[in-house]
Amino acid sequence: MIIENSHDLSRNWLLRNFYQKMLTTALILAGHGSHISPHTAGLIWRHVDRLRAMGIADEVTAAFWKEMPSFHTVLNSVSAQDITIVPMFTARGYFTQTVIPAEMGLEGAVTQRDGRVIRYTRTLGEHPYLSTVVQLRVETAIQTFALPRDQTAVAIIGHSTRRNPESRQATETQAQNLRDLNCVAQVQAVYLDDSPEIPEIYRLTDAKHLIAVPYFLAAGSHTTIDVPEALLLEAGETRGSINGREVYYTAPVGVDDDLLNLILTLARESGAPLNTPSQCDVWSGFPQAGRDRLIATVQTAGSLKFGGLYLSMTDVRTWGDSDPHETILSPSFLRTRVRENPFRSLATRDDLPQGWHVPIESPEQLHAVVETIYPGVLGDWAAGDIGTFEANIARQTGMVRSLDSLSSEKQSALVGRVCASCVRFPSWYNPHYDPTAIPCPEPCNHWLSAALEESI
Repeated sequence: MIIENSHDLSRNWLLRNFYQKMLTTALILAGHGSHISPHTAGLIWRHVDRLRAMGIADEVTAAFWKEMPSFHTVLNSVSAQDITIVPMFTARGYFTQTVIPAEMGLEGAVTQRDGRVIRYTRTLGEHPYLSTVVQLRVETAIQTFALPRDQTAVAIIGHSTRRNPESRQATETQAQNLRDLNCVAQVQAVYLDDSPEIPEIYRLTDAKHLIAVPYFLAAGSHTTIDVPEALLLEAGETRGSINGREVYYTAPVGVDDDLLNLILTLARESGAPLNTPSQCDVWSGFPQAGRDRLIATVQTAGSLKFGGLYLSMTDVRTWGDSDPHETILSPSFLRTRVRENPFRSLATRDDLPQGWHVPIESPEQLHAVVETIYPGVLGDWAAGDIGTFEANIARQTGMVRSLDSLSSEKQSALVGRVCASCVRFPSWYNPHYDPTAIPCPEPCNHWLSAALEESI
C-alpha cells in the first residue's frame, strides 16, 4: 500500500484542480427533427438557448436526424474534450440504440476517441419524471372536464417502430403505471407505427370518456397532425365526439419547462462535469470549431460573403440586403426569423429571408450569429471536410442502407436537383471544389429522403 504524505496530497489536489480548469466541456441534445414542423426541433433549440445562458457547459448545441446539424457531423462542430450527449427521446428504441450510436461512433455509455471522452446518457423516458407528467395530463383533464373516473379510459399514445421491439416498452410502462394507480376505468397503450394502432383504441376500450395522452416530446407534426387524424379528431381540435365517445386530447409530455431539470439530471448522472449555473450572455456557449478562422477571415477582408450571409465586424445580414429594417438581438429571435414562417427545415437553403440584421458587439458574437443561422456548418468549413457517399451509406441502417446500390447517374441527377438550392458544395460527391466554398461532407437527410423516393 502506498500512503501519500501531505505534500503528495497537496500536489495531487493541485493537479486535479488544474485539470478541471483546463478541461473543456460540451453538451449536445440529440433529437429527431422534422421536414414538416418547426416545433419538433424548436423545443430542443429552446432548451439549448437556456442552457447556454446558464453557462452549464463551454459549448452547448443540438443534433438531429432530419435537420442540421446531423448526428454524424455535430461532433466536428465542438472542440471540447469532454462531451455529453442527451438523447431527447421518450423511449429507448431504434434511434437511441441503433441510429445515434452508428452515426456518432458510440461504443456505449462512455466512448474514448481522439483524446475525447464522449458520454451517452439514458433517454428522457427512463427517468420517473415523464411518469409524473403523464399522470398530471390525466388528472388535469379529469378535473377540467369533471370526468367520472369509473367512466373514463386513457390512451397512452407512443410512436414505437416494428424495427425495434424495445421501442414500445416505455409506452407500455406508462400505461401500466396508470393501471396500478387505479385512477380511471381503463388504460390502453396504442401506437403510431406499431400494433395496436391508434384507431384500435375505440375497440380496445369502451368507457364513455377517453383521455388521449400523446407520449411525445414536442408539439410537432406527429402530435398536431398524425395522431389527431388517427383519433378522428377535427383538424386543430383537442376535444370531440367520436364513435359515441367523448375524446379529450392532451398536450405532449415534453413541453413543460421542468424538462430542463431532467436534461441536467441525466447529464450529471452520466458523470458529465457540468459548470455551476450562472448568468451568461445569450451569445455565449456556442460550438467553437471554426470560430477563430471565421473571425480572422472577416477581420482581414473587412467583409465576407458566407453562403447567403453578408458578414462584417459591425453586423450580419442577408447578402444583397442593403436596407434591413429589423434589428435582432438574441439567438432565439434570430432562429425564429430565419427558420419559421415559412418553415425552412434545411438551414442552408439559398432562400434566407431578408429585412433583418444583427449588430455585432464582439468577434465571438459574429461566430455565434453564423452558428445560429447555419448550425454545425463552421466546423466543416474550417476543417475542409470532404467525405464520401460510400462512407455515409456504409454506416446507415434501415431503408437508407439500400441506397448503396444507387447508380452514379441517379446520384448526379439528385445532386443537380436537390443540392442546387443549397449554399453548400456537395464535396461528398465531388471532392474538387473551391476552397472558399462551404463543403458538405455527406448527403443531408433531404437528399437521402429524395433518393429513397426515387428508389421506391
